[in-house]
Amino acid sequence: MIPIKVLVPSGVLGLGFDLEALNNGVKNNPDIISIDGGSTDSGPYSLGSGTSKYSRAAIKAEWKSLMIAREKANVPLVIGSCGTCGTNGMVDWMENITIDWPVSRRRWYHTEIPIWYSEDRTKVVTPPHGKYVQPWKDSPPLDSIVLDRESQKELGNYEDLKSELGKLEGEEKVFDTWMDSSNSNLYVSGYLSNPELFERAFPTGVRPQGKEIVRTWLYYTLLKSTLLLDKPGFANVWIDGLGMDPWGRKMSKSLGNGIDASSVLECGFGGRTGSWKIKGPEGKQVALQAKKIGSECFRFWKAADAQVGDDFQINPEQIELRYFGVLTKIFNVGRFASQFEFDGDLDTIPDDLENEDKWILAEFSDLLEKANAGYSELDIYTAAQGIKTFSTGVFASHWLEMAKTRLYNDDASATWTLHRIFRDLLSILSPVCPFFTHHLSTTLYEKSSVDIDVFPESPISDTKSWTDLTESLVDFNSVVWKAKKDAGVSLAAPISGHNVPDSLKDIENALVSMHKLED
Repeated sequence: MIPIKVLVPSGVLGLGFDLEALNNGVKNNPDIISIDGGSTDSGPYSLGSGTSKYSRAAIKAEWKSLMIAREKANVPLVIGSCGTCGTNGMVDWMENITIDWPVSRRRWYHTEIPIWYSEDRTKVVTPPHGKYVQPWKDSPPLDSIVLDRESQKELGNYEDLKSELGKLEGEEKVFDTWMDSSNSNLYVSGYLSNPELFERAFPTGVRPQGKEIVRTWLYYTLLKSTLLLDKPGFANVWIDGLGMDPWGRKMSKSLGNGIDASSVLECGFGGRTGSWKIKGPEGKQVALQAKKIGSECFRFWKAADAQVGDDFQINPEQIELRYFGVLTKIFNVGRFASQFEFDGDLDTIPDDLENEDKWILAEFSDLLEKANAGYSELDIYTAAQGIKTFSTGVFASHWLEMAKTRLYNDDASATWTLHRIFRDLLSILSPVCPFFTHHLSTTLYEKSSVDIDVFPESPISDTKSWTDLTESLVDFNSVVWKAKKDAGVSLAAPISGHNVPDSLKDIENALVSMHKLED
């Protein structure tokens, strides 16, 4: 028969036991540590009421000591009749104590504070840089440093001063997760590992994060940077909103209403389609489907759908409906532009630009100014929205329709304008959709828009006189197109009864040609 050693510190948890006796018992290598949670000997009250005979504080303090002993001995820890009476409620109560921060997370779930205290508590021992220690069970490495606790001055090596420190007590507390995470900006900047990089890179450029962890991750990081270096941790902080479900609730694991991002990103790849069932309140459920999304559409949606800090609804159907179509339209413009070769210099503005080309170049110049300001201020939303509106609106739907006839007739002004705008449009879209713009730019212009390191220059400096035409132009085009639709004729068919307004006389010929206006 194999003997089994059972360490029993006392007859009941909460009544008290001698810590020195417990530690001596651990040194005898027990096979199990066991303690009773109480009994009904003191009467039926605890059993009948489902309450503990002893206080939570007493149970918690003793259970903590037993959990530490269990860790040191590396053996099971067993309790009988939880919370005196052993009812289901008391089992849950005891489990709650077990996972309480000071009892369990303080010990096993986070990074230990690497400090030992001298017996008189006036000195501390810290390990050498780069060594991970667990001071509550490990002894200090011999090359550790001894510091005066009050002045924090270095007194010497632990190996030399060991005999003067008395019985050391290892720190039992741990850093919480945010104290670890708050190293992130220091780490990427090269703190301690690359002083030259750190000198150039700190404070780091931007911290992107969600608004629900401002009081934790952001606060801890700023606090640590201030305490260590007396500097702010970042030049900028990007605080994003929360992803919401169709009912306006924050998506979370606990609610079961989340959507796996990888399933959205892979939607459309290799013919895959996406299907999602979102749990709602009171047993409600909604089924969502999409055929084509992918990474570029996903990025465009996230950039253009919500301002920094605003919550945003995650709906794959809407992502596909609103943004895959935008990318498709831009792609089609690129495919259309590929028909018209231009061998000249796109950076040199022609002297003989047509008025309608000056108008769209002025609109594009305004977009460049807004996008540049947006990107410079980390306002990606404004840049992305401007690109979306311009590329699907005045550029594709209005100017391109006006310029088609001239493009097919090899008009140099129209060809230069098309390629200059489209090339630079891909450049300013590349931070949001790098793969999409890389493919189009290398195909059309033999240089990736991702590699462009200078923001595009505005082709038109005096834009107001031309952009003042936009509202009237869009209104006039809409009226004529609606009239043709109501009459049941093709948009390419001639129409009478519509005169170009005086405000658009500078581009009258282009409008007459596009709409085939007749007297």
